[in-house]
Amino acid sequence: MAYERIKCPKCNKTFGQESRFIVHLRVEHDISDPESFYVELYSNGKHPTCACSVNCDKKLRWSGWKNGFMSMYARGHNARVDSVYLNPKRQQEFVAKRLDGFKTGRIKPWNKDLSKETDPRVARQAETISKSLRDAHATGELQDWRALDPDKARQAAKQCSKTMLTRFASGELVPWNKGLTKASDVRLSAMSNSLREKLSSDPTTSARRFTSQELIKLIDQVSGGRFIMLSDPKTYRNKYQRMLFKCTVCNEVQEKNLMMLVSSPICFHCHPKESQGQLEVLDFVRSLGVEALSNDRSVITPLELDIWIPASRVAIEYNGLYWHSMACMNDACYHQKKLRACSDVGVRLLSVYEDEWRDHREIIEGMIRHRLGKQIRTFDARKLELRELTRDESKNFFNANHLEGYVRSVTTYGLLDKGSVIAATSLRRPFHKTYADLYELARSCTVRDANVRGWLGRLSKAISSRAKADGKKGIITYVDSRVGPGQGYKNAGWELVASSTGKRFWWTDFVHRYNRFKYRADRSRGMSQGDVANEAGVVEIFGCDNSRWILQTI
Repeated sequence: MAYERIKCPKCNKTFGQESRFIVHLRVEHDISDPESFYVELYSNGKHPTCACSVNCDKKLRWSGWKNGFMSMYARGHNARVDSVYLNPKRQQEFVAKRLDGFKTGRIKPWNKDLSKETDPRVARQAETISKSLRDAHATGELQDWRALDPDKARQAAKQCSKTMLTRFASGELVPWNKGLTKASDVRLSAMSNSLREKLSSDPTTSARRFTSQELIKLIDQVSGGRFIMLSDPKTYRNKYQRMLFKCTVCNEVQEKNLMMLVSSPICFHCHPKESQGQLEVLDFVRSLGVEALSNDRSVITPLELDIWIPASRVAIEYNGLYWHSMACMNDACYHQKKLRACSDVGVRLLSVYEDEWRDHREIIEGMIRHRLGKQIRTFDARKLELRELTRDESKNFFNANHLEGYVRSVTTYGLLDKGSVIAATSLRRPFHKTYADLYELARSCTVRDANVRGWLGRLSKAISSRAKADGKKGIITYVDSRVGPGQGYKNAGWELVASSTGKRFWWTDFVHRYNRFKYRADRSRGMSQGDVANEAGVVEIFGCDNSRWILQTI
């Protein structure tokens, strides 16, 4: 019996064994991936996908050079087109038969009464599933439907709670730990130890209950004797409850909760406006060898510039979380007005929040040096290596160089010098369904203290090509005007589609800022967004407008 020989499409040499042909491709023609070569040669460079539906993008399995792609369908997908299981009547018969088998004991789950603690197969399966889910969430392939539709999530949770209560009341469900103790069950013992450690390390946790004496002692300890509690200690319920305190310095009576007192044990009435943080920023600017003025009102009269550098026409606004929040301000447009006033007289304004200077000082210092032309290193983007970064590389780079840190993304492209990432941009799927046919530029920045000529232009071309390959029409991004007008995006080929998408705002407890989605209206308790925020002891703090830009695919 004669077998068909393989003819090399490059040199017409023939082979009887596919393995020898593959070696020939690698050695003689420098082709190390025969599958990709086959796809390029016989499928117009596009890997065939499953024919079960127009929306199925599952790639077909390649069966070698002789057989090519033997099936029109991905493994198991043929059942979607031609299967007895698609017949609704037969489906009901199968379900009824299987349910009867479970009831009579004829069919038993292989993992019945087993757990990952008692059976290695279950443990391996649990770890595989966990890893798959983590990876899918990290790339954006899976998104929590509860975050996308909060109203539906609340209704589902309410219905689930009602169903579970009914099943527990009827005895259909029994708590897994019923009759167990930490002495008889290792899981309960581990949970008990973990809870004990948490309570001992964080005395303010809401699970911790204090006696009146303990509460008074804790308040005196965390405030250093600066505050005396006027509210009755017996009324204390949790760390978010507002109580009355009196400052021992100025005798001002204030409303605070325990978390606010622990995080920021200062009196905002007698605390000086020129905060320590602002003075630290001023000292840093002067350490760069430039003249800097403090609290100047001569440039954008009657508004004040916290820090003014005349030689560079650069100003810095230091936003203390208390003084610039709505607890102290009545104008949500204050920062935008000051930015516009500076722009009108040719001044570049950089706004810095208190928590950014405290928690990401190195990044802020790098941004200031950049605006003053004091960068330490200079790179040319054309001479840097361009490649897709691993998740760890992306995470480490953005956490070290971007004010908002790393965020989960589909992919990240970077420019590298001798293996070190110098600049990077990451893509994710937009949260708004309106932009489902686009990617969103999630993060984009250069390494601290570096001037990288042409970096955004080169990376924009790379992510545009990736978006096109993934079937996207383009990429959108949002630029916070407090750090820049977006001129770099314009130079890189991006188009401005909205000069303002509204002011950015966060929630703050005067120590940290929180995402605006963290506190929302709670319909189940009949509470508005303001009620929920007030209960948590947070207020709004506003920033400047965002602009929206789009980059078409190429």
